[in-house]
Amino acid sequence: MTRAAVILTMALACSACGSYFADIQSTPRITSGDVKRSGVRITDEQQFASGIVPEAPRSWQPGKQWRVSDNRISLVFGLPEPQPLAGTTITLKSLKPVSSVTGTDVMELVFNDPAGRQYTYTTDVAVADWAQRVSLPVPFAVELDPVAHADSLMRGNTYYITNSLWYDRAGKAIEGRRHIAVRIDSVAAGTDNLPLRVYFTPSDKSAPASSVYMTFGEGPAAVRNFDRMFSFTDPRRRYPNISDENWNRITRSQIAQGMTRDEARLALGTPVQVERGATRGGLQMENWSYGNGVYLLFEDGILTKFRK
Repeated sequence: MTRAAVILTMALACSACGSYFADIQSTPRITSGDVKRSGVRITDEQQFASGIVPEAPRSWQPGKQWRVSDNRISLVFGLPEPQPLAGTTITLKSLKPVSSVTGTDVMELVFNDPAGRQYTYTTDVAVADWAQRVSLPVPFAVELDPVAHADSLMRGNTYYITNSLWYDRAGKAIEGRRHIAVRIDSVAAGTDNLPLRVYFTPSDKSAPASSVYMTFGEGPAAVRNFDRMFSFTDPRRRYPNISDENWNRITRSQIAQGMTRDEARLALGTPVQVERGATRGGLQMENWSYGNGVYLLFEDGILTKFRK
């Protein structure tokens, strides 16, 4: 999308703001990637969770376990019909090299389920490359060793949750609270994309016992690591100038006219895109876009219009 198109989109989103956009002189663009790269310090939260990593395949031994997250694993195992395997724990029985259809020797994994049924997964990893692999996801399954490690680190601890996308104990998505204290009850296997399901009890009794899904490790899939979901310290203490009224809004992911940029970011998170500019009269403008239809307009750092 061009710069002019972004400005026009914002103008339509905030219909009362059209007169301001006509006078914007320059609009340098900042993406969420720029925001992330601006902070290079390793936080305590990042350090804490850095040990939650998948085990290198070269270290795998018979007895290692995965939890099946999706019945589509039947396709991986080459079964003629889908099987109700979701929720089943499969155990590694053996690893061996086999010849692929291209003639290359690749590694084949053999699993057993609790009933003793056997399943075979022929990987695309050449035997010659096996020792160099840092990780190897089993499609539609969650490796249980990192889950157990996360549980041992987090269970019983109290953190401040920073993500409001919660799930009740039945797995239904609910609107949660941000920046409130929660005690971790347990960590269990999640999905293949979000492998950790963290169960917790909020200290605020008005909020129900819930859970969030979390990732670990590095790479593009690590979008909800511990440091993006929890904080060791109470965020409220870092913002003593925020009124109780606005802080209550922030914990409920609500915004209101008159909020500052810090308050809006605390309430909604980091925007996907920021457009900055100034009117000919010198008024500093910022347009925030969250990529889900949410737009915010700031004038001299104060929220004046929004669509949410």
